[in-house]
Amino acid sequence: MHSKLILVEGIPGSGKSTFAQKIADCYSTRGQKTNLYTEGDYHPADLAWNARLTLEELDNILAPYTAFRADIDKNTHIEDGYAIISYTHVTTGTPEFYKAMEDREVYDSRIPFSEFRELIHKRWLSFGTQAKAKDELTIFECAFLQNQVTELMLIQLADTETMKQYFNDLISTVLPLSPVLFYLSQTNVRETITRVAKQRVSEYGSWIDALIQYMENTPYGRKHGINGFDDVIRILEIRQQTELEIIRALPIRTHILENSSYGWDALWKKAESCLP
Repeated sequence: MHSKLILVEGIPGSGKSTFAQKIADCYSTRGQKTNLYTEGDYHPADLAWNARLTLEELDNILAPYTAFRADIDKNTHIEDGYAIISYTHVTTGTPEFYKAMEDREVYDSRIPFSEFRELIHKRWLSFGTQAKAKDELTIFECAFLQNQVTELMLIQLADTETMKQYFNDLISTVLPLSPVLFYLSQTNVRETITRVAKQRVSEYGSWIDALIQYMENTPYGRKHGINGFDDVIRILEIRQQTELEIIRALPIRTHILENSSYGWDALWKKAESCLP
């Protein structure tokens, strides 16, 4: 096995989850031990959609939620004096619980950026060290670019050169794994987001409405006067361009696959020849 780490990236709605699963299935059928981490999972390198609580505060914060504490505990891992709770996997929670856990994430400037950077770098380095010793393939969906470009670009207002340096430093922690990055690009971002917005509607509300509200209220959104759907599309177009600049500056194998049509058969045929 030439690579022990595959990274799958692209803007929201580009098909990352489906593509990452197809890669995992492909290697599994070959008999290769494969670990796939998607958004919200307890993650060996990232902390998005996970709450981080000190052990001292854990019981006090969770006291109101005894009715489903067993479900919480099932999705809690202890690391270096902290409880990491994969709260989106707690299926029996209440709105109050999810809000309390969201408030204890490390993203969205909830901790100082210097601490955030050190924490994430340390987790990636630890993962890289452990993965190097195993005969396993790991696949990360959205953990490298999507979550962290959100933090750097939209929250910290970092420029492109700063982000290039950040991601070059981060990828250096896993270079011994010979990582390969696949990016699902979108020729028509508006068309992609419009299609996905129609699909992502549930009893909890509309995905696109939540995305617009989030974007409008980020430091980037406030600085640039973002207001409504059209402005969010403009941000996503800029974001895709920025992410492509970042990955072209990385010292690893990268494959940019156009996926606007969601033509999975054609895309997979092209991707198979690029798999490590």
